[in-house]
Amino acid sequence: MRNFISTLALGTVLALAGATAANAAPVTAEAGAGAKIIAPLEIKNTSSLYFGTVAPSLTQGDKVVVTPAGDKKCGAALTCLTADHTAAAFDVAGEADAVYTISLPGGIEITNEKGDAMKVFDFTGSKDNGRLVKGADSFTVGGTLDVGVRQAAGKYTGRFVVAVEYQ
Repeated sequence: MRNFISTLALGTVLALAGATAANAAPVTAEAGAGAKIIAPLEIKNTSSLYFGTVAPSLTQGDKVVVTPAGDKKCGAALTCLTADHTAAAFDVAGEADAVYTISLPGGIEITNEKGDAMKVFDFTGSKDNGRLVKGADSFTVGGTLDVGVRQAAGKYTGRFVVAVEYQ
């Protein structure tokens, strides 16, 4: 009888151990993985910021402002001789209906062929951000030119960087 009880007890222990092992088996499920890659942003300059032809004062410096709309304001101490001024213009392309932001520089120097310099600052855009309706948008940028007393003659040039970024 003792053997029978021992065998029965051993069988019960093995049965419980088997049931526990069967219940502890891992359960699995599958999940999908994916990504959507959108078109990279592209920006193209279509027109430069140009302040026109300016005659400086012999006694005081002043400023010329070109607005993002292309309007020009010539300081009282200066003589603005031409109306060929322009705001800088940019075309942006990318993912349709995506929103982007625009970053403008703080200021730059433009120089003539002799190395004389003037500052361009207060860059302002026609907008701070845009939406790529049908994958395209555009904006303009104006700025302020600081013309010094008896500013040296010459054709002044320089470059500035505008950045756009998806939001």
